[in-house]
Formats: sequence, C-alpha cells, structure tokens
Amino acid sequence: MILGCRPDGDEGFQSAEPEGSITPSSTATIAVGATIQVETQPPPEPTLTAPATVEPTQAFPHDLDCREIFCQEIWQGILARPIGEGGNQTIDHVYPYASTYNRTMDPHYGVEFPNRYGTPVLASQAGEVVYAGTDDLTLLAVYTSFYGNVVIVKHPNLFLNQDLFTLYAHLSEIHVEVGETVTLGQEIGKVGLSGAALGAHLHFEVRLGENAYAATTNPVLWFSPLDDPQIGQTGSLAGIILDQYGDPLTEFELTLQKLNAEGVVERTYYPKTYYPVGVNPHPILGENFTLPDLPPGDYRLMFIAGGLYEVTFTLEPGALGFIKLQAD
Repeated sequence: MILGCRPDGDEGFQSAEPEGSITPSSTATIAVGATIQVETQPPPEPTLTAPATVEPTQAFPHDLDCREIFCQEIWQGILARPIGEGGNQTIDHVYPYASTYNRTMDPHYGVEFPNRYGTPVLASQAGEVVYAGTDDLTLLAVYTSFYGNVVIVKHPNLFLNQDLFTLYAHLSEIHVEVGETVTLGQEIGKVGLSGAALGAHLHFEVRLGENAYAATTNPVLWFSPLDDPQIGQTGSLAGIILDQYGDPLTEFELTLQKLNAEGVVERTYYPKTYYPVGVNPHPILGENFTLPDLPPGDYRLMFIAGGLYEVTFTLEPGALGFIKLQAD
C-alpha cells in the first residue's frame, strides 16, 4: 500500500526559490560514458547529538561550498525526528518530497513516517502552536479535509532570522491547543489516518518563512542523518542534475547502487528529481533530488541523458553528500 494522500488533480503553486539562495559554486560536467572516481578526504568523526536533544543554537552548515562533482560535510540538522524511540523514525522512500508517484498522486509537499495507529507524535523543535484541529472547513492545502487532524508549530527565527513552521498531519488525536508553547520532543498528538491518508502514517512538512503550502522545503535536509539501531550512523545524499543548457532536469530517473568492498551491488535505489511546480529546494543547496538515511560506504550514481553518466563516491557516516552534474 502506498502511504500518502489520495490524488485530486495536479494542482500546485509556481515554485519560487527563496531570496539569498546559495547553490554550490561550480557546475561540474562529465563526458558521456565517462566514469568519475571521486577522491575525498573523510570529514571529521561525527559528534551528532541524539535527536531528542537537538537545540536551535547548535551549529548548522549554512554553506556547503561544493566545487567538485561530489562533496560532503557532516550535517547537523536543527529539527528532531517527530517520532520517538520505539517508533519508526525512517522516512518513506516510496512517496518522497516533490514526487508524484509517476503522476498518479498530488505533488508531495512533505515526507511520510509510516507507523502504527496511535504512535506518539513529537514536536520537532520548541515553538508555538498556531493551528490545532481539523481542516474540514479550513483550506490548508489543495482542498479541505486534506490533512484531517493537523497541528502546525511556529519556530521563530530558527533559520537565518526566518521563522520555520512544522506541520503534523493525519493525526488520530491532538494533544495541544492554539497559542500553547511546546517544548522539543513534547507529545503533540498520535499517528492516525484522518483526512486523505492511505494507511496509518505521519505526514510531516517544513515551511520556511511563512505558514503557506507554497513555502515547503524538503524535511530531509532539516534533520541530521538517522542513527539507525541496525546499521548505525547513516548518511544522506542530495544533488542537482542539469541538462545541457544548465536547467534542472525534472522528474528524471536516477539509479543509485550501494557497493560492497568487492564492488558488487548490494542494493539499488531509484530516486527521481523533483516535480517542477509548487515545491522548493533548500535555500542553501538548491537541490533537485534527495535520498535520506543511507548506509555509509561506496556508491555509484548513474543516469542516461543522451548517453550514460556515472559517478562513484564514498558516503561517510553522519554526512550529507552532494552531487552536481550537467549533461553535455
């Protein structure tokens, strides 16, 4: 079953990149058919704080200066996962941010945390509740009754003097009221399947600068990579794939292979670049694809755009890797 929202047209908002956006400083190009082996120095050992104690005053990498095809940096998010220990903190890969599930679903303005009905939902950061209730009569998305029971929390001046808003949707219970001040990790509700949900899960959004459906950015990039109890500290991957004219390729399929020590493929991912309407890249990165919580190690990213493009790299624990490629 796809955990997401029922399709209802293909509406959206025109994407507007936030002012002051900083993108990686150079456009790396590779020849068709070439294989690029990226030599990288490992970043310092991660000293990530457990998600339950993330504080807004902690360092956040405000400038990932990527002058190569691949670069990476230890990535300390400023939001905690909205699901606590004992629940599923892993972000669903099936219906990621800025995807349409092959044009069968609405463009996705958030990410999903599949969990059992009634799993506690936690505030991702301290802030003020600005909405708590159903959206039966209030238009918060493309149509009413989209989120069902929903909570929106405002986090003042959390990022570069801009307010951040986090949204928690499809809840079965709401435990807070408008005007209430919540603390980091406070239980604000429980996972449900209200609104347009298909299956029990938490729909989570991050809105930058204003509490508006058109102001979302990818939540993946506001979290630290997950410290998974089974595989240990993970890493995340983001990047931008450009066509020969320097424009981002949209809904473009990529192939990412996890390689073992002998170079044999262990696992394959099939991410797509962002749908072009209504969604926004991170104001620093300017990305058009993202994959969260990957096992560290060796990878190969491939795509075909008039020819085969291929890049290999090593993703370090706790790092955000960034790839920028332009087709010839």
